[in-house]
Amino acid sequence: MKERKDFTERRQHDRASVQNVVLGVLNADEPVTIGVINDISLGGVKYTHELSLAPNDNPIHTLDLIADNNFLMIDIPCEFAWNVALEKESACKLSELRQCGIQFGKLTLNQIFLLRNLMSRCTSPGP
Repeated sequence: MKERKDFTERRQHDRASVQNVVLGVLNADEPVTIGVINDISLGGVKYTHELSLAPNDNPIHTLDLIADNNFLMIDIPCEFAWNVALEKESACKLSELRQCGIQFGKLTLNQIFLLRNLMSRCTSPGP
């Protein structure tokens, strides 16, 4: 793939692809949305879910992460970075898949420690 000369990487943290199942729960005023984490960094996650939650219609406040039956991290401050519909792979799908970029807010030292722990257990280096 040819790199564009005008492209500048804006990410502060390297992301890693999630190899084990990590669930994410987006918390807003209402409703709560459950989805799958595709990749993760100390700056945020890529998140896929089946509901059509639009960033301007229902802003999120926090994210909870669940992995390995014994890892739970709650109330990570966050907001949408982007939110797009994914193309349907077949005509038989009844619901719309959406993929979101979730940017973390100010993390505590404990949250940073827990995120690093999760990343070392559930990821491999990404692109």
